[in-house]
Amino acid sequence: MNATPQQTQSQRVIVVTAYTMFVIVTLRAVITYANDDVLPLLLALLAIFLLLLATEPIITRRWSTYRWLYLGLQTVVVVVMGRFAPEFDFLWSLYIILAIQAVDFFARRAALIWIGVLIGLAGVFLMIEMEPALGLAILLNLSAVGYFLVWFTRVSRQAEVARNESAALLNELQTAHAQLQDYADRAEELSAARERNRVARELHDSVNQSIFSITLTAEAARTMLDRDPARVPPYLDQLQEMTTNALAQMRSLIGQLRPKNNEPPAQ
Repeated sequence: MNATPQQTQSQRVIVVTAYTMFVIVTLRAVITYANDDVLPLLLALLAIFLLLLATEPIITRRWSTYRWLYLGLQTVVVVVMGRFAPEFDFLWSLYIILAIQAVDFFARRAALIWIGVLIGLAGVFLMIEMEPALGLAILLNLSAVGYFLVWFTRVSRQAEVARNESAALLNELQTAHAQLQDYADRAEELSAARERNRVARELHDSVNQSIFSITLTAEAARTMLDRDPARVPPYLDQLQEMTTNALAQMRSLIGQLRPKNNEPPAQ
C-alpha cells in the first residue's frame, strides 16, 4: 500500500494511517518484549505483515482478486502473533489496519463481512488467552477505535467522491457555457449576415429603380430637346434631383453595410 502519485486523497489517508499504526505496534512490541525470547518471532511476523502491506498494491494491479487472499494471509499472520504473545494488547491494532483496508477494497456488504470476521477472531483469542473481563475491555476498545477510523476512512472517501463529482459537473457546466457562447456568437454573426443581405437587396432594388427612372427622364429630355428646347430645363432639374436622391439613398444603404466598431469586418 505504497503512496503513489496516482493515489487519491482518501487512499493516501489510509496509507498514512496504516503505516503509522504499524510503527506504533512495532515499537510497542519492542518495548514490551525487549527481554523476551518471543521478540524475534514477533519481529519476523511483523516483517511479513509489512512486506504484504507494502506489496499489496503492486500485486493487486496485476491480479485484482489478490485482495481477498491478502486479507486472509494478513489475518493468519496476526492470529499467529496473538497465539505466541496473547498478552500483547497493541497487537490487535493490526486488525484495525485490515478493517480499514477492507472498507477501501470492497463494497459495503463485503467490507462488513470482513470486519465481522476480524472482530470475531479478535474476540475469540482475547477471551481465550486473557481473562474474560480484560479481553472484553480490549475488544470493546479495539472496536471503538476501529469504528472511528473505519468511519473516518469511509467519510473521507465519500467526500472525495463528492469533490470529484462536483469537479466533473463544473467542467461540464464550463463546457456547456463555452458551447452556448459559441452558439450565441454564431447566431449574432448569422443575424448580421442576414441584415447585410437585406440591405444589399434593398440597395440593388433601389439602384435599379433609380437608374430606370433617370434613364426615362433623360430620354424624355432628349426628345424635348428636338421638339421644344424651351421645355428641357425642367427635365434637367428633375434629373439633378433624382441623381441627388439616388446618391443619398445609396450612401445610406452602403453605410448600413459597413461593419460596426465592435463587429469584425465581413470576410
